[in-house]
Amino acid sequence: MTTAPLDAHNADAPQPQRLTGMKQVIGLIRLTLMLRIATSIVGTLVVLTFLPMTAPALIELAAIVPSLALLLLVLIAPLRGWSSVHFVKGLLVAAIVAEALEAIISRMGLQLIAAATGMDAGEFFRRNVGFPAEWFLMRLPLNGPLLFIAIPAILGGWIDGRRSALRWAAFTILMSLVATISTTTPEFMQWRLNVGAIGAQAMVVIITTYFVATLADQQRAEQAEIHMANRKLAEQALVREQLATSRERVRLARDLHDTLAHTLAGLVVQTKVVDTLLEKDPVGARRELARVQQVAKQGLTDARAAIGDLRANIVEDLGLTSALQRQVELLGQRTDLQVSFDRQGDDPQLDKIHAETLFRIVQEALNNVERHANASRVSVSMEHTPLPERALTLRVKDDGVGFDAAALDDERFGLRGMRERAELIGAHLRIDSIIGSGTTVSITYVKEITLS
Repeated sequence: MTTAPLDAHNADAPQPQRLTGMKQVIGLIRLTLMLRIATSIVGTLVVLTFLPMTAPALIELAAIVPSLALLLLVLIAPLRGWSSVHFVKGLLVAAIVAEALEAIISRMGLQLIAAATGMDAGEFFRRNVGFPAEWFLMRLPLNGPLLFIAIPAILGGWIDGRRSALRWAAFTILMSLVATISTTTPEFMQWRLNVGAIGAQAMVVIITTYFVATLADQQRAEQAEIHMANRKLAEQALVREQLATSRERVRLARDLHDTLAHTLAGLVVQTKVVDTLLEKDPVGARRELARVQQVAKQGLTDARAAIGDLRANIVEDLGLTSALQRQVELLGQRTDLQVSFDRQGDDPQLDKIHAETLFRIVQEALNNVERHANASRVSVSMEHTPLPERALTLRVKDDGVGFDAAALDDERFGLRGMRERAELIGAHLRIDSIIGSGTTVSITYVKEITLS
């Protein structure tokens, strides 16, 4: 069995996996029945070789009728969508019963042939075949139930687990015992051989079924732990995403307060000054009006920048490389900074979430340069290393005042949000800064990169 067994009573097991597991069991039942029928056909050819009579051959073929009927049902099941747990268990029970019926048909048929000739079974086989009937009849409990009855019992233990393994084994042994008792002659030697065969068969079925069921339970427990761990990781990722969203909203609110709100407040104050100077000092009023216009232009620039930050689809529209280049160009347009963008290697193919996250980290680093670094130059570089590592490294470097990492306010500079974003996609964030010598922010993302 190449896939893990699926617990029919496990409510956490995904329904598609359960259906797939039951379909695999049906496939194994089909294979078992085909082997059983093929074995009977070979047995028929062997009987005709030793005993060129049609009656034994017909009996041997008649014995596979239950398997043929069950095989027909198994072939129809996938076409009708019959793959529930209860249906599969019913098939396993039917397979055990069918094998027991076939054993009864084979034994009784051979005994009837021997009786019709006026000889007991032993004498009939000694004269026609050369060995006693007990030897020929004993192949049934050894070859039949041991192989073909044991397989449905093992599959039943695989489905139900250790708690029902002994019940499957007990039912299998009971059906084999019924088939043996119903056709056993009272000779002491045959009884002793049959009891020995049934005992050996019982040990094999019990041990094998219990062993497989134990492995199935262990594998199900491991799958449940993995499923629970994945669910917890998904919940943690959702919480982190919500926190990142909340921090992004706080950052945007702070940005609007620090830029647009301050600008509007300044405009209100300056318009009052213009109104006061309009009659007493027209020249001064015009001078203040020019300042109002300059402040309004700056406010418009800040508002456009804030609106640009709110565009969640900029990376999706342009791609990570073009989006970063555009962000650098906008920074140069609204500031006096000397900006540059450099890319080394191929353009990385990232999924939307990872590309957007990396863009937001670089964007926050550029915002810090604009507001706090007091720099004259800033550069953004992207380095994409080819196979086998497929590492993507982004750097934001400025020549500003730098800072002391020990006294850094993560909330003010948005560094906590940058770190959380990096952790969310498994990236590594590093910040190197020397007072008076600038700051370098590096983001390294090492992962198998696929196109979403």
